[in-house]
Amino acid sequence: LAKAKEANPSGRSTTPEDVAKAIAALVDERLYWLTGNVLGVDGGEDLTA
Repeated sequence: LAKAKEANPSGRSTTPEDVAKAIAALVDERLYWLTGNVLGVDGGEDLTA
């Protein structure tokens, strides 16, 4: 697990709070135009795959 954290550009693992913040942002009425997208909440980990 420590090695995975080091490989992540953010230097840490995603937390439940990170996911909750992303969800809160997506349900904001100002983002009504955002549809059909996949939002990766991984601290940039997909950039290293």
